[in-house]
Amino acid sequence: MPHDISTVIERNLDLGHGTFLLEFRAAGMTAAMRPAQFFMIGIPGSEALLRRPFSVCGLPGTFDDGADDGVQVLIKVVGKGTALLCALKAGAELSVLGPLGNGFPPPASPEVKPVVVAGGIGCAPFPLLLATLRGHSTRPVMFYGAATRNDLPLLDWFREQTDEVIVTTDDGSLGRRGLVTEPLEEALRESEPDKAKIYACGPEPMLKAVARLAIELGIDCELSLEAHMACGFGACLGCVVPTHHSSGRGIDYQRVCMEGPVMKPEVLAW
Repeated sequence: MPHDISTVIERNLDLGHGTFLLEFRAAGMTAAMRPAQFFMIGIPGSEALLRRPFSVCGLPGTFDDGADDGVQVLIKVVGKGTALLCALKAGAELSVLGPLGNGFPPPASPEVKPVVVAGGIGCAPFPLLLATLRGHSTRPVMFYGAATRNDLPLLDWFREQTDEVIVTTDDGSLGRRGLVTEPLEEALRESEPDKAKIYACGPEPMLKAVARLAIELGIDCELSLEAHMACGFGACLGCVVPTHHSSGRGIDYQRVCMEGPVMKPEVLAW
């Protein structure tokens, strides 16, 4: 059940290149949270009137240096609201609504290999996912793409938590030059469809490519969608995406904040 709380920032760690790991205290909110669920976060009394949505990045135990009741979100400065949040120091007040939405389910069996696909700041839900998979018998592999080497936050941490991180950048400044879906497709075509499960989050063009590939190859896949949100609980209808109607005929619309953010490729009318 979502909670609407006032809390304070524990720390706001500058990761460089306009990306911050913000940690706040959220006692009583974390026990049942799943990776890819999110919070709506606002600054009381600030000029940013609407709260902004952020995936839960970490819970107590995800990162070794996190507080006992600390929750972490990953923030990239892209506008006024995120700039204000990233400028806050420890002790500053926040208004937090959450947890919201659904989350990533675990693989169906220990023999299924988790395949993580992240695009830039779309890596945000994956530290918690990888933490929940630490007891899984098969370590995940990660495909991590971004525009440049400066747009790959937490890369070293991801390398410690996975079998391998395959990096791509648009400009070739790190890893393979090109789209992250290119090495992903090569790897998936060599794998057994029932031995892999894809978890993806990133920009819509990347998610569309991952969805098409998963459907073509018959691989189980979960997509965490990104959308502009004003409320986070389904009232404003500002985050709807086209989906196939349950009858099999026509188009329906579902809310990313309520029916998502995690959705199956087969549901989306892309």
